[in-house]
Amino acid sequence: MTFIIEAIKDDCRTVDFRDSAIVAVILARKHAVNGFVVSITAPDGQLFSADQFNRLLASRGLGSNPAARDVARR
Repeated sequence: MTFIIEAIKDDCRTVDFRDSAIVAVILARKHAVNGFVVSITAPDGQLFSADQFNRLLASRGLGSNPAARDVARR
């Protein structure tokens, strides 16, 4: 699975590829801290902006506690 990280700031644009969601999010967040507008495209074509990175991790079964999700559903 390939995740595509695109970061844009002024006239600078970078595109990186990572094999896991967690590694893609780590890199994307580093870019965001440096002032880039960042998005990640998942292997299924879904586009995630910076405010949706937690949703990306949750949809991949990462970055969230399953017990906490059960509580949130109630």
